[in-house]
Amino acid sequence: MMRFPDVQAADHHILAAGRPAFTYFSGGEVLVGAEAEQPPEGARQVVFEGHEGLKGTIAVSAILDGSAIEKVVILGGMAAVPQMLVDTRDFVRPVWRDGALTLVTQFARNGVLVPFEPPNNRPCCADH
Repeated sequence: MMRFPDVQAADHHILAAGRPAFTYFSGGEVLVGAEAEQPPEGARQVVFEGHEGLKGTIAVSAILDGSAIEKVVILGGMAAVPQMLVDTRDFVRPVWRDGALTLVTQFARNGVLVPFEPPNNRPCCADH
């Protein structure tokens, strides 16, 4: 198990290696697990089957058919329907929920969904 001070450092390590891996928090650190390990509930998957194809704005059905993501939900728990569009912002980090790789989204403009985790995550209150 590798330990990192923050999510960005952990993601960089995972992306450089190019192998399926996930991150999760424990004791104030970010831990990285490999595909041979069972991800804990809430772990965020960084590299997974089909992740490289999740670019631009695509239908929920294409996400489900073309990647390891098993569910797409809207913040609050509602399931996204296959015809809905997701603007991936070229950054998709699904999480493990109830044993299923799940992409959590939220509404953006014009009914299009975006992944809940933004590509440029900042710690709360970092700018004041």
